[in-house]
Amino acid sequence: MFKRSTLLSIALACVASAMAPLSAQKPATPPVAQDEVLAWPAPPAPARIKWVAEYRNAFDVGAKKKRSFLDRLAGKSEDVIWLQRPLSVAVDDKGVIFVGDYNLGVIAMDPANKKIWAFSAVSGSVLTTPTGLAADSKFVFATSANTSQVVIFDKEGRQLSALGKADGIKRPVGLAVDEARNLLVVVNGDEHAVRLYNRSLKLLKTIGSRGSEEGQFNFPTYVCMVAGVGFAVVDSGNFRVQLFDFNGRFLRAFGQVGDMAGQFARPKGIAVDPDGQLYVVDGAFNNFQIFNQEGRLLTFVGQGGVRKGQFQVPNGIAIDASGAIYVADQINHRIQKFQYLREEKEAPASHPTPQ
Repeated sequence: MFKRSTLLSIALACVASAMAPLSAQKPATPPVAQDEVLAWPAPPAPARIKWVAEYRNAFDVGAKKKRSFLDRLAGKSEDVIWLQRPLSVAVDDKGVIFVGDYNLGVIAMDPANKKIWAFSAVSGSVLTTPTGLAADSKFVFATSANTSQVVIFDKEGRQLSALGKADGIKRPVGLAVDEARNLLVVVNGDEHAVRLYNRSLKLLKTIGSRGSEEGQFNFPTYVCMVAGVGFAVVDSGNFRVQLFDFNGRFLRAFGQVGDMAGQFARPKGIAVDPDGQLYVVDGAFNNFQIFNQEGRLLTFVGQGGVRKGQFQVPNGIAIDASGAIYVADQINHRIQKFQYLREEKEAPASHPTPQ
């Protein structure tokens, strides 16, 4: 996908990004030219990722128009949902974006139909600390770390079933679903383990214990399904990614702590693109790094800041079947959307037909 010739510049830029301090305050967003095109890696390498959009509120998804000057003078208020601290993100097969917000619960955004609504509040309560989200064609799955819950919603936001502390759930973080295999993978953070359920929340297997050996974990955080392989878990306290087959058998691992490209400082969300490449968000580097499944770094996207393609403590990430990438940019109060640009294969040269 990416040429090795770009890796040295990637490494230097990533180190600079990692050393940038994290801001605890929301800065003013500087003006950005409307015709600005953001793409990675930098030229002359061919672009593989481009910036597409950002979603903060009802205006960004087209659900509301901004007040006129006269309305503002008259003091007319607006009932508008604004993201406050997005932690997690998922996208379903219809393009609906589900956002887990620390203060708001689960918010649903549908840019295609210009809608936004308080998704989890439909059940009569706000799901607190929604650290993990996953969606398939029928259900939305969520975790709540502070209340130790795993919850299933229907697509209207009605809660169908849940697991809690009595079921052994201890500060769950990420989760991932494979509808075809009827498999739900839940990262049970304080158990230092990963639990495999079916989509009706029947426990099938628990893998892992605290440690640094193969198949062990130290405060794992996020997980994604990897088509044809199994699932990948961010083993945050061990600064690595571990891959398992669908039955939970360890396959391989990659990663180490450090401030160089390809290393991890605060690894968080993980997702896989249509070509099977792994995207790992790092909250300290303020970027996401892209690896092949053997752990070789391909490129990275982002740095600290408030502009397009910059982040402040990013967390969750999701990628849909078209290669659209969604990143929860916590302190910038937004979801940023990117697009994976698949490499175009050259058509075979045509030859004249003999006369």
